[in-house]
Amino acid sequence: MQEASHRQLSETPGPRRSAVPRRVEVQKLHDRCGIYTKPEVVASILDEVGWVPRVKLFQKRLLEPAAGDGAFVVEAARRLVLSCKKFGLKPTVGSLARCIASFELHPREAGRARSRIARALRELKVRSATAHALARRWVTCGDFLLTPPAGGSFTHVVGNPPYVRWSKIPPQLKAEYDASVAKEFTGGDLFLPFLDMALSRLALAGKCGFLCSDRWRFMAFAESFRQKWLPQLLISSEHQLCSSNAFVKDVDAYPSILIAARCKPVRQLRRSKSNTIREAGFMVRVGPALGHTAAFVLGADENDVEPELLRPWVEAAEIQEGSIRSKGKRIVAMHDSSGNLRELERYPLLSARLRRFRPKLTQRAIVINGAAWYSPIDKVLASGWERPKLLVPELAKIPRLALDRSGSIPSHGVYAIFADEERMIHELHEELRDGGLALALEKIAPRVKGGYFRCYKRFLDSIELA
Repeated sequence: MQEASHRQLSETPGPRRSAVPRRVEVQKLHDRCGIYTKPEVVASILDEVGWVPRVKLFQKRLLEPAAGDGAFVVEAARRLVLSCKKFGLKPTVGSLARCIASFELHPREAGRARSRIARALRELKVRSATAHALARRWVTCGDFLLTPPAGGSFTHVVGNPPYVRWSKIPPQLKAEYDASVAKEFTGGDLFLPFLDMALSRLALAGKCGFLCSDRWRFMAFAESFRQKWLPQLLISSEHQLCSSNAFVKDVDAYPSILIAARCKPVRQLRRSKSNTIREAGFMVRVGPALGHTAAFVLGADENDVEPELLRPWVEAAEIQEGSIRSKGKRIVAMHDSSGNLRELERYPLLSARLRRFRPKLTQRAIVINGAAWYSPIDKVLASGWERPKLLVPELAKIPRLALDRSGSIPSHGVYAIFADEERMIHELHEELRDGGLALALEKIAPRVKGGYFRCYKRFLDSIELA
């Protein structure tokens, strides 16, 4: 699904073969996975990793392993020049040549990327000769997996790596990858070794931002990748988006945006014998009860509440093993940062919406007992749900969980597990994912009619850690 995949170049060194067959295979690979990123998504990812003009970007280094026609590199270059102008540095080849490195396998697309970069720099009043020289330096027409960049590590790594099943890679290219890529990262999907090699070039505390499949989170072929990289990443954001919002052409894919920083490998939590989740310091909460969901939860096509009041909402059916398949619903954060119920006169759109539901809202027990007619049963406070958390449906035939970093507020049929340290959530997720939660609850959680587990708080609290 990627901006990246379309590349694997004829300039790449490798076993001596006829140039024509390799060009043909490069074209086939490009045709299969040359899917480029929309400009607004590129801008969002660069914002999130901190590649912004207000920073001295000329002191940073950015890597894009699969440049395509340059969506990420062009915007990164534009921001780099704006940063130079902000801080009074003249853009020259000498001062900026090492700031950006990118790879593109397909010669035509590499050429397009260079042309677009040069044009963007000229529009910012960079000398023509300098603009073209930088474009040539910043875009390597070559195969990132076979010719990784020389010259040290990078402070930023961004991109949209190629997404194609390993078995679908053209045979000669596949043979080269099989001979060069670490065995544990072959046989699944091409995006995985791209991520591995790109992260390997990321400096400690460096930031990465990828638009990629979320299959690395739960597929068996990515187990070695998870074991290697999850202890070394502090993931600040991970959310899915519709493919139509991510790519410039329609594809059948489920992309997600991953934003993370590289850290020192996390050490294992110290656990005494038979330590439970509660004893280890985790906290379990259930999603807020509302009293009348239709009033407080908006469908994906509803926009009749002030946007600043809305937060993502997750219901049990959207939680899959290892991922959240959001339907785009949102909940109104009915309480402010101090925990006070919002005053309707300050929010005319919210007021108009809730008044449509007033007949049913006023019939609730909490209103009869003195609460404001538009108050939900529990407080809906956005800040209480912003930390990374594990989400577990209360009722499930097979208990499942997913890691949420979007700040979503879960429904009352979903439990959330929090920890004081983000790394603890990572470790617990690794222990309970892929059937671990079901195994842990088998002996302690009751089954109800139909063979469903009741994953109540008291049972989650009692899970024993390995």
